[in-house]
Amino acid sequence: MSTEIVSPAAGPDAADDPLAKITLTPRVFVASLASIALVVGLVLGLVPVRVSTLDTTATVKVSCGNTLGGVETPRLAASLGNPEKPILAEYVAMCDRGIDARTLPAWTLFFGGMLGWIWLGAGRRRKSGLE
Repeated sequence: MSTEIVSPAAGPDAADDPLAKITLTPRVFVASLASIALVVGLVLGLVPVRVSTLDTTATVKVSCGNTLGGVETPRLAASLGNPEKPILAEYVAMCDRGIDARTLPAWTLFFGGMLGWIWLGAGRRRKSGLE
């Protein structure tokens, strides 16, 4: 029996590893998630909400407005052909519910992405190796 200490077999070098070439670093992964969240939140916030009309003979949708401006009542009334006030009030309420349902995910994604970018900019990078 020998008392000689044998070092473990050297693992494959990172340069030889094909997976290392396509793997994202954690910082790049967080940056891509923050970018995607920022863009998706901005698109959801700016794209108008659309609802269908009561006309069952045609599949027509009217635009209500977006999360920034709220319901655009004159434009909605013009799209519906100037209906009576109770019908217009129901459409405004329906559009308001649709906009409210989109507001939380849109602004959560937008501000989450913005906070991610602020965190990436304020965070310090670790030194690699023995530096």
